[in-house]
Amino acid sequence: EWFTSGTLENILLQWENNSTKEIQIERTPLNILCYNVQGWGSRCLEVIDIVYKVEASTCVFTEVGELWNISRVPHFNIFHQHGTNKSGGVCVAIGKHLKGTRIEINVENTVIIDVNGLSETIRVIAIYWPAGQIMMLEDLEPYIIENTIITGDFNASIKEWG
Repeated sequence: EWFTSGTLENILLQWENNSTKEIQIERTPLNILCYNVQGWGSRCLEVIDIVYKVEASTCVFTEVGELWNISRVPHFNIFHQHGTNKSGGVCVAIGKHLKGTRIEINVENTVIIDVNGLSETIRVIAIYWPAGQIMMLEDLEPYIIENTIITGDFNASIKEWG
């Protein structure tokens, strides 16, 4: 700048113009994958392949079953909640470039994770509700805050949904 501006006045003018430009905030896209695994033990390699193909930064896996921990998704931290049946359970996988914090909850088949490292903190509520299990959405109300994403396999067991 100093050598190309020619005069002190020109360089000062150039610096003033540069300082008044708006600073662009870099936004990182949030790619969430929600996938009903139907048995992690037999489908983990398929699932890991899908995670990388869609470039997911956050994943929710439902019906992971009892073998949910036989294989990990590389470069992801896993948060798991056992299911109420042997094929149930839900996992949330958060890319290691983000920070996930588990929120303790006393609702079966549900995991809540606060995700930091984006332009804003988001909360992911991941649910696997087995068919026939009666769940009350009111149980989740205390945990729903701004920027909450509720996702999972609900098996259409909520009466209000018809």
